Amino acid sequence: MQNKTNEVICSMQRGGKCGPLDRPEVLIVSQGFGSSGQPWLWRQVVGLREVRTAVLCWKRYNAAAYPANDASEHVLAYEPAPYDGAKRWWLRLRNLPRGNFYATVGQERRELIELLRRKRPAAIVCYLGDVAMRLLPVARLVGIPLVAYFHGEFLFVSNRWYRWSLYQCLRHFAAIIVVTEAERKWMLEQRVPRDKLHVIPCGAPTEIFRPVSNDQSGPLRYVMASRLVDEKGCDLSIKAFATIASTVAGAELHIYGDGPARQDLQQLVKALNLNAQVCFHGYVEEQRLAEALPSYDIFIQHSLRKEGSPVSIVEAMACGLPIVATPVGGIPDQVSDGQTGLLIPERDVAGMAAAMLRLARDSEFRRSLGQNGRDRAIELFDSARQTRRLEQVLLNVAAGSHSATRNVSGTRKVVL
Repeated sequence: MQNKTNEVICSMQRGGKCGPLDRPEVLIVSQGFGSSGQPWLWRQVVGLREVRTAVLCWKRYNAAAYPANDASEHVLAYEPAPYDGAKRWWLRLRNLPRGNFYATVGQERRELIELLRRKRPAAIVCYLGDVAMRLLPVARLVGIPLVAYFHGEFLFVSNRWYRWSLYQCLRHFAAIIVVTEAERKWMLEQRVPRDKLHVIPCGAPTEIFRPVSNDQSGPLRYVMASRLVDEKGCDLSIKAFATIASTVAGAELHIYGDGPARQDLQQLVKALNLNAQVCFHGYVEEQRLAEALPSYDIFIQHSLRKEGSPVSIVEAMACGLPIVATPVGGIPDQVSDGQTGLLIPERDVAGMAAAMLRLARDSEFRRSLGQNGRDRAIELFDSARQTRRLEQVLLNVAAGSHSATRNVSGTRKVVL
């Protein structure tokens, strides 16, 4: 299938062998690019090989640490998320006739139309759902297929404006990518055709995150690695560790990551008299985290409500760590309960402490879960493999777009 797709793509240019200029160009759109909290996005962009890439965003971060390499970059000087801010009612009023309350309007719309007409990418891929709905009307106007990449936002459940808008847009996406089976199930319930729907989690680079030989004679060390925000349930993880600290001599908890909840979490550690056993390392770069993770014994994460396919869990699995986590979002897709880790009910601090204690007391069980987790990470969640899958979706969409354009003699009817 891939060879046939590539043959169609090559014919879009001058014919003959594929070269750098023969690859279709894909426009990658995201609110921000280069954020330290989204290394998976940068990894996918620079990992694409069979397409040329261009990046469109509203905020550009860390250009030195996360370069776009050969991709052209376009940064829009507009509000990254007007549908969430003070202007949301004005935006909703402007979009009321179409029912897509996230669609771009005004000068931004005109600039996007001009950009798309000038670049004429073979396809557009938008991260996340809000951005996909924002660009869809202009993409359809210009006649460029748009792929929507959802990342476990689940706003279609909690936000009625998002849900109403999505109902208007679903049938117009050329393809839909999700990162969890829960999202896939919801999309199927909305009658999205199965052949347009793809489950492609972010994954982690398993060649970087890998086990190392450990001296198991020291104190037992737990580790967390996530943004320090309420939905990650970091306070519940710390409360569960308090039980362990009073039971397992010398046990430690190391926390990697930063965020708005850090000060409150540090106060909680102090109130629980855990300062000597809990260490906050702050945010560290990917390579530093990959070097640190294998030295720990057990990875814990008590995610709440809103969760997609957390990269940190795959990173820990790739390093051979057993996992203790909650079965929310895409975590049950990642963690096989009893095989690669232990899943405990949301907000069940006592249950989490019991799972952590069970692993503390059984080193052979820890080793078995960790090895199984490493195997599962390589097989199902390796980021390079996931990027190849994404690339194939984009090639197929680009090839289909070329065929559709050719069949109607270069014109395409668009209904707005």
